[in-house]
Amino acid sequence: MKVVFFGTPEFSVPSLQALIRHGLEVTAVVTRPDRPRGRGLTTIEPPPAAVEARKHGISILQPDKTSDPAFLEKVRDAKPDAFAVAAYGHFLPDRLLALAPRGAWNVHPSLLPRWRGPAPVHRALLAGDSVTGVSIMRITDRMDAGPVARQETTAIGTGETRGELERRLAILGADMLASVLAALERDSVILVAQDEERMTHAAMLKPGESELKWPEPPAVLDRLVRALLPAPGAFFRHGAARVKVTGIGPVGGTAEKEPGTLLERNDAGAWRVACGSGSLWIASVQPEGGKSMTMDAFVSGRRLSQGSRL
Repeated sequence: MKVVFFGTPEFSVPSLQALIRHGLEVTAVVTRPDRPRGRGLTTIEPPPAAVEARKHGISILQPDKTSDPAFLEKVRDAKPDAFAVAAYGHFLPDRLLALAPRGAWNVHPSLLPRWRGPAPVHRALLAGDSVTGVSIMRITDRMDAGPVARQETTAIGTGETRGELERRLAILGADMLASVLAALERDSVILVAQDEERMTHAAMLKPGESELKWPEPPAVLDRLVRALLPAPGAFFRHGAARVKVTGIGPVGGTAEKEPGTLLERNDAGAWRVACGSGSLWIASVQPEGGKSMTMDAFVSGRRLSQGSRL
């Protein structure tokens, strides 16, 4: 079976590797254009999917728009039987989908119909879900609403960050995608329609949602930090500056102090901070425009101490 693969970030790489490992013929990889990266945005780097495609000598297509006629012609020339999609980052229009006679199959990191949309892992962590998973679904003209070919569940680990969970889901979804395409070749894929009444939407976080507000319960703040690690990061304000939290410890016990009060320091350089109905250990932070440091280094550098308010 000939497959055109669509993917961009690190999440997509295990899926591309799995297709190759399982003997599927990947005739082209479609990914986002190279972008400036790094401090000052002075370095132009290809997406991870393009880097992986080059290792295997696979043709790479990087259209600005998936509706571009020249791009559509190149996809047609690749003669795909099916599309495989993993975190590509662009909507696939009907004219493009029509070029895959056996359909387009997407790796979605949630248990659809829960968390349809662009931020399913963020939202699962923010909601305090204890389990999540991966769905392999056929792409239709509605976002993440197509029928599901396969689903697998996994528990969300205590203290697991979004980056850690996404890496696990990427690996889980990779072999699932390859197995669905292999079943498609045998005409043995069974599709299950999604239950619309159980649908929840995973919208991208708005800027205001990233701020830690100390009167909130510590469990809520803990989930916010983990949902935004490693990037873009949850933050609190100290004076006029934003301070990104880059590491946290466990949720602490009760605290009879005003929210935001520094309660105690441990030997590792973390500080316990009072919250709305308890406390939270902050292990490390990154002040605006600076480098990551222990919370104790931040506290010392600002001449704060036990009892000070953030």
